[in-house]
Amino acid sequence: MPTIAEALRAEMLRTGAADVWAGDPDLCLSAYENAGGSLAHPLNRIKATIDAARRSPLFVRSGYIRACDSSGTREILHPCFTLKELQPPQK
Repeated sequence: MPTIAEALRAEMLRTGAADVWAGDPDLCLSAYENAGGSLAHPLNRIKATIDAARRSPLFVRSGYIRACDSSGTREILHPCFTLKELQPPQK
């Protein structure tokens, strides 16, 4: 079974997604399911996937997206992550 970060990487390469953030539930949830995660609530699954990207050396933080939180009552900054292998080389 792959880790959540490895499953997320594979799913991003399969779908051609440039980045991942909490506002892309299809990407997060499918990667979590492919990794064999055990959390039941979808919001917890999305959070676990984003946390895995944050901790993994496979991803780099590429910025933030301002959007509503999970309750829909206030705007927050959601971190956005990109695959490290797709980043242009640093000069």
